[in-house]
Amino acid sequence: MQRVFVGLLSGAVDEHVLAVACSLLDFIYYAQLQQHTEKTLKAMQDSLDSFHDHKHVLVELKVADGYNTEYPEHLHIDYAKDAYRASNKHDYVEQMALWLQWQEAIHYKSTYLAWRQFRKSSSADLLEDGCFGSSDSDSEWGEDRGRVRAPTGVSVFGTSARRVAELPANTCYRVTKFPSCSRLSIDHIQAEYKAAEFTPTLEQWLSSYSDRFDIYHNLYVETGPSVITGHQENCSTRFDTAFVLEEGCQCSTPLVPNSVRVAQVRVIFKLPDYFGNYPHPLVYVEWFTALHRHDPASGLYIVTHSTRHHRPNVAIISADRIVRACHLQARCGKEINADWSADNVLDRAATFYVNSYIDLDMFVALE
Repeated sequence: MQRVFVGLLSGAVDEHVLAVACSLLDFIYYAQLQQHTEKTLKAMQDSLDSFHDHKHVLVELKVADGYNTEYPEHLHIDYAKDAYRASNKHDYVEQMALWLQWQEAIHYKSTYLAWRQFRKSSSADLLEDGCFGSSDSDSEWGEDRGRVRAPTGVSVFGTSARRVAELPANTCYRVTKFPSCSRLSIDHIQAEYKAAEFTPTLEQWLSSYSDRFDIYHNLYVETGPSVITGHQENCSTRFDTAFVLEEGCQCSTPLVPNSVRVAQVRVIFKLPDYFGNYPHPLVYVEWFTALHRHDPASGLYIVTHSTRHHRPNVAIISADRIVRACHLQARCGKEINADWSADNVLDRAATFYVNSYIDLDMFVALE
C-alpha cells in the first residue's frame, strides 16, 4: 500500500501532510539498505529532520475517524519488546540490534529457500505436463533468449501468465519459443494492438506492407528471488510501461534518469525469416517525455505522452534495450476521474508520476 501513497497524496492534501508522508517513506526505504554511505546516512537524517519540521500538521488535523494504533503497537512489540526480552537486560540496546539482525537473516534465508523450492516444483510440473520436447505445444518455451546483461528488474508484458523454464544466468529477457500469434497482418496489428504508427515506423525495415508477422504476448526480464504468495489470475489485455535504454547507452549502464526513458510497449514481434536472422525480437513502443521534470512537493518525476506533429512519438527498438518495468501513476488531484480504470488510464490521463516507491531498487535509482 505504501508504494502508491505519495502519488495519490500529491495534489490532494496539504503540502505539510505530503511532506510528512514523503519523509517517513524515504526514511523507511533508506533503512532497508544493506550497506550505507555518508550520502545515504545524510539522506536518512534529512528525512528525519523533515518529518520533525512538518509533524505539527498531524496535531492540527488530529486523528482521522476510525484510526487506531493496533498496527504500530504490533511493530513496537515485534521490534522492541521481544528484542528486549531476548537480551540479558545489560547493554540491551546493542543486544536488541543484534537480535533484529538475526531475525532479518532468518527472514532472508527463509525467503531464498521458498524461492528455490518454488523453482524446483515449477520445473517438475513443466516436465509432467510435457511442455518440453513437444513441438506442437502452444505453451512450450524455448531458446529465443537475449544474451546481454541488464540491470535487475522484472516485467510481464501481455495477456497471459504462462509458466516459464529456467533462465540462464547471462540472460536478461526471454520470449516464448513459439509466437503467441502468427502471421498477423499489419492492419490487424495496428487495430488490435493500438499501434497506429506501425507502418510508417517500419519503413526503414520493410520494402512492402503485405508481410505477415509473428507476435509475442510476453517478454520477461530477469529478476532475483522473491517470496511466492500465490498464483496470479489471467488478466485482461494490457500494454505495460517500461524503462528503455537511451540510444548509445550500454546494458551495463546503471539505471539513472539520464540513461533511460519511459515507454509503453504496444507490440513485440519478429521479422519474417527472409529479412535475415536479427538477434533480438523487435518492440514497437510509444514514448513518454524524458525524465527532466519533478513534482516540487513529492519529488516524483513527471512525464506525459510524447508527441511529434500532434501524433504519438513512436519507435521500433530491439528487445534488449528494455531494462525493467516502470510503474506510472496518473496525476489525479483531489478527485479521481470516474471514467479511469486500470485498462484505460494510460490512454486517458494526461500527466503521470514515475513511482519511485514501487520497490527499493527503483527508490535508490531515482533518488
